[in-house]
Parts: sequence; structure tokens; C-alpha cells
Amino acid sequence: MKRVRQLLALLLLPLAACADPTPTPSTPTITTTEYVRTPADCSKLELTALVVELGHGYIFGTHAEWLPKGQFVRIRVAIANADNTFHTTRTSDYELDDAAGTAHPVSNDAMAIKRQSTEVTIGAGNRLELDLWYDIPLDTAPKLLRDNVCATITTLPG
Repeated sequence: MKRVRQLLALLLLPLAACADPTPTPSTPTITTTEYVRTPADCSKLELTALVVELGHGYIFGTHAEWLPKGQFVRIRVAIANADNTFHTTRTSDYELDDAAGTAHPVSNDAMAIKRQSTEVTIGAGNRLELDLWYDIPLDTAPKLLRDNVCATITTLPG
């Protein structure tokens, strides 16, 4: 019996040697810096307004429906990347100026309901189309899109 205990101790000894008595450190926190477009991005991305639809009294999607404070305006845009590398842009960078000269940010609620990305990365030589949704007063009309980061203006069709 003594021999069996010694043999068992010899078998368990390597396992005990592998156990680390010190606690393992927690997983390191990964921090990311917020993406900021550069002048190079501004010169390589070209925004074109394709379609403007105003007067939407509500929107609905697969998971929600929403009423505007005024009216929803949908602007279909194409963003072309003329560079040989990728560039990123955010839909929140584009404001809609109305006929009264008031700037309106994209409607986060409408964008989420219509499942439009808030940040898109466009590959080299690629073109992307997406909808920008705005909530503007009933007594005005959309006039132009203003890129607040690159300080460019895009005229709207119609």
C-alpha cells in the first residue's frame, strides 16, 4: 500500500508543478481611438446626391416605426472612393441645410430603423450608395448637403 501511495504521489507531482499559485492577470483593456477623416480622405471621397424624397410622415422597418417631429427627408447618396486605398466616412458628418438656412443632423432614429450604417469604409476604387435620413420642419424644403468635416457642399437634384 505504501508503494501505491508513492506511485500516486509521483503521478500527481507533475500536475501540481503545472499549477500556478499566482492569480492570472485580467485581460488587458483594449482602447481604440475615434476615427477622424483627414484632408487626404476629403480629397479622395466624392459625394453625389442621387434622389431626394421629402414629406415622409412616418418610417417603419423590421423592428420599429417612428413619427417625425416635422417630416422625414430621404436623400440617396453615392460616395465614390477615387484612391488606391480604403477611406472611412460617417453619416453624421453630413448635415442637411433647408431653404430657411437651418442645418439639420441626420436622424439617428430613422437611420437605425432603416438600418443604415453610421460609419462606412469604402474600398479602393469602390462606390457605395446609401440613404441619409433627416427630420426637418414641415414648412421648409431641403436645399443642400454640407460635409462638416471636409467643408464641402453638395447640391441636391431637383
